[in-house]
Amino acid sequence: MAALVTDAEVKAVVDTSRDTTLFIATADLLVTEDLANSGLSDARKKQIELYLAAHFVALTEERGNLTEHTVGDATEKYSMDLGSGLMLTRYGQQAANLDTSGTLKALASKGLVAQFRVI
Repeated sequence: MAALVTDAEVKAVVDTSRDTTLFIATADLLVTEDLANSGLSDARKKQIELYLAAHFVALTEERGNLTEHTVGDATEKYSMDLGSGLMLTRYGQQAANLDTSGTLKALASKGLVAQFRVI
C-alpha cells in the first residue's frame, strides 16, 4: 500500500531536516498490517500514520523527551523514562490515543521498558 502521508506533512508535525521516507515506511507498515481490520476510517488511519512517523523521527532526533533545558553553559537533559514503545514520545502517545480500536496501546504494552540518558 502507498503511504498515506508525505515527507512535508511529517515535517509540519516534527521539526527535522532529515528525509522522513524511512520513518513513513515504518509507520505505513504498522498501519497497513496492524490496523487493516480495525474498523477505523482512512482519515483516522492517515492521522495515526502521521503521528507514528513523527514518533520514529523523534526517537532519532530528540533522543527521548527533553526534561531540562538551560541556555547559559548549555545543559540539556533527555529521558525515556515515560514507558515503552509508543509511550516514549508525545507523537507515539498521540498515535495511540487516535487509535480507538486499542490496537496500538495493546502493541505498546507488549514492549520492553527502555531507558536512555544523555549526560
